[in-house]
Amino acid sequence: MAVLEIRFLSGHYHATAWGRNVNEGEPEWPPAPHRLARALLDIWYRRHPELAENSVKEALLLLAGQPRMAVPPTTNMAVKLYLDQNKKDSDKQPVLDAFVCMEKGGRVFIELPDTAPASALNTLRTLAEELNYLGRSESWVAVSVVPDLPSNLSWNCCASRAGNIVNTLLSEEEYAELPYLPKTGTKKNTRDCTWLETLVFSSADLQKDGWNRHPLLGKQRYAIVPQCIRTPREHVQEHEGLIVTYALHARPLPPITEAVTVAERVRAGLMSRHRQICGGDESRVSPLFSGKDAGGNPLKGHRHAFYWPCDLDGDGKIDHIRVFSPRVVNREEMKAFETLRKLWIGREDLGELVFLSAVPASNFPSVTEVVCSTPVIFGRHYKPGKGDFTKWLETEIMRSCAELGLPAPIEIRPESKLHIGDGQTIEWASFRRQRKNTVAQIGFGFRLVFKKPVRVPFAIGSMAHFGLGIFE
Repeated sequence: MAVLEIRFLSGHYHATAWGRNVNEGEPEWPPAPHRLARALLDIWYRRHPELAENSVKEALLLLAGQPRMAVPPTTNMAVKLYLDQNKKDSDKQPVLDAFVCMEKGGRVFIELPDTAPASALNTLRTLAEELNYLGRSESWVAVSVVPDLPSNLSWNCCASRAGNIVNTLLSEEEYAELPYLPKTGTKKNTRDCTWLETLVFSSADLQKDGWNRHPLLGKQRYAIVPQCIRTPREHVQEHEGLIVTYALHARPLPPITEAVTVAERVRAGLMSRHRQICGGDESRVSPLFSGKDAGGNPLKGHRHAFYWPCDLDGDGKIDHIRVFSPRVVNREEMKAFETLRKLWIGREDLGELVFLSAVPASNFPSVTEVVCSTPVIFGRHYKPGKGDFTKWLETEIMRSCAELGLPAPIEIRPESKLHIGDGQTIEWASFRRQRKNTVAQIGFGFRLVFKKPVRVPFAIGSMAHFGLGIFE
């Protein structure tokens, strides 16, 4: 998969989004594909007129749609300037120069289609390498087409229902569906402008024809999440597990009490994505996602993925999702992880997922004391004639820890409720504690103390693969 890399040599990006006034002090971020396409079109006119029109159009259409991006950490800044109009100093016009600051040499990556023809990529590369600034002239850049996103980065800026509005570029199909198209020619020779002719239009041309925005300008919100540096896959040992983390965007966010529901939908989503990647063959869906062998029998020994909805800010809402793979994933499985975008319940859109990171489990911390964030469900039932109930609970905890290869805790303390922010609590009985149409089981809360540090998070119990029994 080819990727467009934009390197900001000075660490500044000076640009005002189309339709915004410079004195609003709001710089454009991330860089708009619409702006980039027009900048490359200018390069074609001024430096590479020998390139065929169809080749240029094919190259610029690679930027259409809603491409994923990887962006660095940034800060917004603004400088007030006073323009000299050959008048008194008191009459100088104040103008805000708003810009985005980042580390010098900061890089933005824009995803290009998997199906991009080699000829279009070559043309795009030719044009991109001539581009030396983007936006206002202070934004020095070096642009290139690279084979793939660096393995230690993730797509942290994706189309969403929340976030910054980005000026995307309409495709030819979307342009053709507009209710009114720009015209060219005179009298009987008047015709609709082509996609490439429309891209050329200046603000003056559009205003003259009565347009209040560019016809190829799309409006899409993009959510930006902090960049999580991933460990390159070649540095991951074969015996190590992998933890994939997503940010969940939804209005409203689902409550943590629906952890099982969200976990089931993530599993279904990954199975669906992997099936599509494997050509639609149901039999090729990875046992890592399904939890079943080729014969449809459940895997034993916790050899498949754990789906863990998380409430990282402690407000009682699921805002992130972690998927723990007990083994290193293959290329098709990783692609399923990276391309999972939405969660569905039937035809209802539950929310959007933003892939943040895929790191070895060994990168996560180790602690000696842990507390559960979702209730523990045991697969076995207590029988009154089998001894003291508290002893039975301790035995089940010991057995569950042993199944995961964890040491036996030296102290087990019950937790009657889940404590969240602002002193609020949630009863364990409030959680959904069953799958499908099965009967809900009793959920228990615990605080465990170990003699030696153990890696977190981990999950125990019969529902450990579906968001219950998580300890952090």
